[in-house]
Amino acid sequence: MSTRNTALSILGCLLLVFGLAATQPGTVVSQQQHCYSVLAPVDTKSSDSSKVLESACFNSFSESIKAATKGRANLDPSVRPPDVTDEMLNSVGDKSSTSTTAQIVIGIDFDNTNYGGSTYTWVVTTSGCTDTVFYSVSSMPAGWDNRVSSAKAYSNCNYFYHYQNINFGTPSVVCNTDCSGMGSLDNATSSEKWQKNP
Repeated sequence: MSTRNTALSILGCLLLVFGLAATQPGTVVSQQQHCYSVLAPVDTKSSDSSKVLESACFNSFSESIKAATKGRANLDPSVRPPDVTDEMLNSVGDKSSTSTTAQIVIGIDFDNTNYGGSTYTWVVTTSGCTDTVFYSVSSMPAGWDNRVSSAKAYSNCNYFYHYQNINFGTPSVVCNTDCSGMGSLDNATSSEKWQKNP
């Protein structure tokens, strides 16, 4: 009788242990988030930073891009963030859109190396970088300081600078139009600039 009770006690303990292990928070997979901000242009002769005009976040990359471009870029949900091209993001797209203001993608920051994980998309209301206009953020948005691990630039923003410190403090990494990794600045970006020319 005592052997049976002992066996039942051991079985009960094992079931309790396995049940507790299955409910541990570490086993929950975190969900990706895809955000964007709309930036105002800065004259190349100015030392100002771009004003953030609008920001929002979504659970899917395609939803984020659709909102960021005011419906002009309507990506298929199967399109992976690293596979998007300048043409997919910034072509004329849906001519029936009622938007009076074009919103153009100039850059995407990625949470992981090789363009993976959550994303932060940067959008402008002009035609992108020119000889006289650039864009910048003197500090990263909430949740994105010291987080960027790869990046891509679009719309003639041929020099996508990532700075280790706020207000464009060095050291920095120049992504040009893409960086599959940030090297010494992996998870260390605190401010950014987009320019056509160096």
